[in-house]
Amino acid sequence: MHFFFILAAIVVYTHAYHRAPCKKLAVKYQFQFSECYAPHINQDLYLNEASFVMAHNAATGYIKTHTQKSNNNDNDTENEYYDLSSSAGNLAEYWHGYYNEDNEDNDGNDANYEYYDNYRSSKVSSEMISRYGKTQVGTVYDQLNDGARALDLRPKIYNNGTVGFHHGTSIDIPLRYVTLEDLLEDAKQWCNDNPKELVIIFHHELTHEAGYNGLSSQVYTEIDDFYLKTDDDGVVDANDDGDNNDDNENYDDDQQQQSSYSYYYSGIAKLKEVYRELDIPYYPCDVLAGKTVGETMELADLSKLGGKGYLLAIDRQDMYASFCGKANWVSEELVTCHSISNDDERDENSRQPYQMCTDRKNTGMSKLSNLQEYVLASANNDASNDPYELGPPADDSYYPFNLIQGYWQVDSNSVQIGVTLAASSLLEDNKKSNVNAEMVALAYNQQLKQINLFSMDNVALNGNAMFSVLRNACGQSVVKDDDDYFTCGQNLVMPHMNVSQRIPLFWNIVLIVVYSSLFIMVSVMLYKAFRTTKQEDYLLECSGVYT
Repeated sequence: MHFFFILAAIVVYTHAYHRAPCKKLAVKYQFQFSECYAPHINQDLYLNEASFVMAHNAATGYIKTHTQKSNNNDNDTENEYYDLSSSAGNLAEYWHGYYNEDNEDNDGNDANYEYYDNYRSSKVSSEMISRYGKTQVGTVYDQLNDGARALDLRPKIYNNGTVGFHHGTSIDIPLRYVTLEDLLEDAKQWCNDNPKELVIIFHHELTHEAGYNGLSSQVYTEIDDFYLKTDDDGVVDANDDGDNNDDNENYDDDQQQQSSYSYYYSGIAKLKEVYRELDIPYYPCDVLAGKTVGETMELADLSKLGGKGYLLAIDRQDMYASFCGKANWVSEELVTCHSISNDDERDENSRQPYQMCTDRKNTGMSKLSNLQEYVLASANNDASNDPYELGPPADDSYYPFNLIQGYWQVDSNSVQIGVTLAASSLLEDNKKSNVNAEMVALAYNQQLKQINLFSMDNVALNGNAMFSVLRNACGQSVVKDDDDYFTCGQNLVMPHMNVSQRIPLFWNIVLIVVYSSLFIMVSVMLYKAFRTTKQEDYLLECSGVYT
């Protein structure tokens, strides 16, 4: 057995991803092989069988909080952020929905909307994105280094042509934080530094500053070169230099122009322009349907476009750049971190009006149990194409991916309670509830039948642990999982994860009393010993010993 373990370890270290840097113990312990190694992914897997950690709303990692300072701007006035603790009421009021029935103008028209829009745009949105809109920490490069291999992006196109991001249709990520070009450059740099790993960008919920009118028009634009060079199976022909005269001599100029141009929604055309300029492949969903990981890596090979590594972006290339998979977002079953207790939840022993995921001894356990059930249903229910039912998709051609949302959802009540009562934030809720560690435990204990895209908030906290568990699951990596090997799944030790260890106030007081008592006792003993020594010296001096 030891021989086979050593043999498998050799395979891992010679065909493996190595996370760098790997100096901190908190990072090292998240990997199941030493020195931050993990085997490369099995390229024979179909995409819907392969497991990826997804960074939920990755662009929010660029948002600076009120305690941070931008590295790109030395002007202090541009980097002043609201003290969110002092303005928690404003933020809660925003989510609750500001409305005053008596607020009417002289003509009897509702005057709330103008006030509401001004209120939202002038102040509250800045607070919101910093407290309950920020789902990640650090740049995309950091998030990929923390275990993500899929990036969830929600693009927004501005009237001046710049492409930024949003979190929800009413919460914009200011352009001073990040643009699509900035983010893609970070992703390309990580792929250059880690050229054997596949990274997939998923768009959805594309919006435009001009609203529907900014997206609904269509333009006649060039099809990307990398798309033209795909064969019938969608695989890029690396030997095709575009000068195959034998194939082209039968087409006149009009036919060739028709074959290389097509109609696209204006928003999609803008995204294609950005990706074309940065030499990153961007495909519609159907190109990846039914592909293996290896075939997808052929499509994502940046070396064919002058780069290094494997990176591509996908969406349905419809008006809203819709997601290429089943989202498993069912509003009636969403689990938030904070909520108002209903009558059934207020039993005789616990009459708490609110349920909080951060209350890990009481209501938090119920919250965690509900989220675990939601995650299990997303992975284990019977296959169905119904978007209002949790479970994997039945049609792999239309839904090439299945998304598992392993994080606390957000609604108006949750934000209102979290801000006003807990003075918390989305990232703090994630940390204090230990939700990421609990999701890793679910995956390690093989309670999920199949994991495709596992979406997480705050991948900086235990994201590498989830990556390690998913990559080391039997069959997922280049390490064979036959009877002679014991180096996959639960045969490997569970990662040591960083958890929030908060000592209750009572025990904090006890520790203070104990340490204070010890300090006083030691001080008294030293004082007495010093006094005794001085007295002995005095007596010896008096007796004539000292001259």
